[in-house]
Amino acid sequence: MPTRPPRSVAIAGDGPAGTTLAALLARDGVRVALFARGRPTGLVVGESLVPGVTPILRDLGVEDEVRSYGVFKPGATFVQRDGETVAFSFAANAGRLPGYAFNVPRDRFDATLLGACQRLGARVFPEPARLERDPASPDRVRLAATTPAEVFEHLGGEAPDLVVDATGRIATLPRLLGLPTDAGERSDYALFAHCEGVPLDNAGHVHMDHLERGWCWRIPVGGERVSLGLVVAPDAVAGFGRDAAAQFDGLLAADPHLKQLTASARRVSPVVRYSNYQRTTLRGVGPGWALVGDAFGFVDPIFSSGLFLAMDGARALARAIRAGTLRAFARYESRELLHYAAWRRLVSYYYDGRFFELIRLGNPAEPNWIGRIVNPHVTKQVARILTGESTTAPYSRWLLEFMVTRGLRLPGPSELRIR
Repeated sequence: MPTRPPRSVAIAGDGPAGTTLAALLARDGVRVALFARGRPTGLVVGESLVPGVTPILRDLGVEDEVRSYGVFKPGATFVQRDGETVAFSFAANAGRLPGYAFNVPRDRFDATLLGACQRLGARVFPEPARLERDPASPDRVRLAATTPAEVFEHLGGEAPDLVVDATGRIATLPRLLGLPTDAGERSDYALFAHCEGVPLDNAGHVHMDHLERGWCWRIPVGGERVSLGLVVAPDAVAGFGRDAAAQFDGLLAADPHLKQLTASARRVSPVVRYSNYQRTTLRGVGPGWALVGDAFGFVDPIFSSGLFLAMDGARALARAIRAGTLRAFARYESRELLHYAAWRRLVSYYYDGRFFELIRLGNPAEPNWIGRIVNPHVTKQVARILTGESTTAPYSRWLLEFMVTRGLRLPGPSELRIR
């Protein structure tokens, strides 16, 4: 790692992690070259922000712009297989964070962040970064000699002090350097598209519904459009062919809940498919390089954590770069690995049903004496999972872990688990 604060940084990738980092560094006076590979489609996972993102938008000076086209998001709604619905209000359970967020069309949101980093002085190059291993050291990377000369000119006439991989799930540096990874427990498919005519229980809420197999999200993204996403095991779509649209339509017709939800719906976009949802790179920094956002780790689309982790991670990496010490970079790496592990535990609680058992425990009518005593606390801490606060506040992490392991005392698999 650098032995002084980097004065020039090359960032590969123009997603929210890369553009947030570029904006913060450029504002600090760092020479930033951002390589923008562009977006092949407006549909990208991560259309629902959490309140933890709102302070970052304010810091970048773009909250009002996002508000102008985003859908105001006051909370989240969960629908279980038996039809029971639980809704959480962010404002009613607000802690350190604002009591709201936004649902956004990703093409416009990404353009907003790209514009912010350009206004603050980052130079955007409309091409993928050309990275290669340094032949003098197998653990180092560098910009290839075929990189346009104007990139090096912008960086002060020499190679950058730091290369940051923000290429998302492509994970350029982990692949290039053969970095160790943890694939996690889940390898689901996510198929999603924008539809019109999909009903919502609560205006502006992100909705997460149990299905016979897997779960789905419903996110209002503007006008009559709702992002409808289906998260299922690969074998759940095996009988519908290989085409993403055929798999999506097949699931809509086969699942009773989806069939009812989409009875009057029509699809107004292509279907996008993602796979291999959980992956964490076990090293986030190295000599002259660092990872941020999905290139470092991605957990799951549940709880809308992806963009929060990416942008919060970019802010943490900017602090480390500002300090420029080995200790600061090591602290950044440890912090991010802790957050990915914490979110993965929360995700496991959702899939094995303990998240919903915790909601039941917090119900005032719950006969369990522990539930009656800690109801206000449980409700608030569960809600703060959905804001992004629970994995950054040590007390919230401790209380949730305690209640799941000590308060529930489940004798076996929960009936509320995702199948």
